[in-house]
Amino acid sequence: MAHHPFSCKIGGKVNAEQVIKTLKPAFSPQGNQRRVKEEVVMAKLIAFLKSIEDGTLRECLEDSDLKLTEQEKSIIPLLTPSHMLLFATGAANTSSIGFDPKPMITFVRDEGKSIPSAQTCSNALYLYVNDKTTNGDLSHDHLTALMNGGIFSKF
Repeated sequence: MAHHPFSCKIGGKVNAEQVIKTLKPAFSPQGNQRRVKEEVVMAKLIAFLKSIEDGTLRECLEDSDLKLTEQEKSIIPLLTPSHMLLFATGAANTSSIGFDPKPMITFVRDEGKSIPSAQTCSNALYLYVNDKTTNGDLSHDHLTALMNGGIFSKF
């Protein structure tokens, strides 16, 4: 992969903390009923990124009695937190000059959706807030989003 001259992570790895710092969540105001559920969904994204980083994603998914496909099993060891950054922004690394527009996480209320989506042109990651996403395990939904996003052809 070619590196842009302004990339601050040439040959380096982006960790979970850097991804979270780059993708700023657009929470509802403090005290709003929606804020609590948004924080739950955000905590699940952070847990997903950390499980990628520490290599425990497969165990986490299998502990939830989920039957993984062979394709999922083959992709999980290749995942890094930078895949989520690439999914949301189209860039696998953070830039020393920043992003324009600023990357953000938008929380969307939609009872019918749980798999995150993104718009790389606006650097936006959309996380869905509903009963399934606040009460269930989102790791498989995040994995599905990354696999369906076509990012593995870019690495």
